[in-house]
Amino acid sequence: MSEQQTGRRSWFVSLRLKFLVGFTLLFSVVFAVAFYWFFSFASELAMNRIQDDMVDTLNGAIGGVNADEFAALAREGQPREDGLTDDPRYWRHLDWLEMVHNIEPRANPYTYVLGEEPNEVLFIGDILVITNPEKAAAFRESYVSKGGMWGGLTGLNLKMEPYDDQWGSWVSAYAPIRNAAGEVVGAMGLDFKADYVRQVQQAILDKVLVAFAITYVILFVFVFLISGALTRPTLALTQAAEQVAQGDYAQDIQGLYSGRMRDEISSLAQVFDLMIDKVREREESLKRQVQELRIEIDEVKKAKQVAEITDTDYFRDLRDRAKTLRKTRRSQAEEE
Repeated sequence: MSEQQTGRRSWFVSLRLKFLVGFTLLFSVVFAVAFYWFFSFASELAMNRIQDDMVDTLNGAIGGVNADEFAALAREGQPREDGLTDDPRYWRHLDWLEMVHNIEPRANPYTYVLGEEPNEVLFIGDILVITNPEKAAAFRESYVSKGGMWGGLTGLNLKMEPYDDQWGSWVSAYAPIRNAAGEVVGAMGLDFKADYVRQVQQAILDKVLVAFAITYVILFVFVFLISGALTRPTLALTQAAEQVAQGDYAQDIQGLYSGRMRDEISSLAQVFDLMIDKVREREESLKRQVQELRIEIDEVKKAKQVAEITDTDYFRDLRDRAKTLRKTRRSQAEEE
């Protein structure tokens, strides 16, 4: 049925364009899934690496603390007016925290003990006293823990969800400090820079986007060439069909199916070529039949016209006169 019969308007969209759009959308979906998986995998891998480094650093830092001296400092140390203390044990403790920080610059260690109030902890040493005094916790400064530091007094406690502040992005770990008898005398916290995760994620974005753009261009050119190779025979068949519809049967499409590599299009071209021959033969046969029919019709018309003439009284009268005239001439000839 035609568009006028159906009442619906149709739009022509080339097969090449459909190939381009289809493959582009398919590649975009596949790339998005692959990128999400790779991004998540790399981020998790980076976070696991940070966690391992942080736990190793924390265990090593706790192993270097003199637990008995630390417990005595927490009990006996007296803060001075500026929030620090003159106790030499405090400064030896800070020297060790500084050494830990110098070995692992991403780590900011600090120590604390259990306070008297619920969920209260008291800071003992803080690396920020050396690296950033204005932000450092004072000696025996009270702090109400929301769970992380408090949990570190009983066992290893990790806070691996990165959080940001004005100094950067961090993850934290806490673990108890035990004396020779295995008793908990305090705990150490370690704020570890999580910038590495952000750097990995940014590197993925930068490199993958470039790779995506290059791959996109290559894919587009590849699909464009392939779609052209696939649609070119179809276009040739369409043009040949248009010529056949106009009555021109001299269409040479053998090149579409004469190659060694056969496919559905070459089979279609071969069938179409055979169809052209059949249609031409049928049309020529029809023309001959029409010509013969015309001759028969002309003969019938002539016979009808003759019959119409001979069936008139005038024709019969002429015929009778002709017979009489022939008899008269025959008689005269016999008399002579």
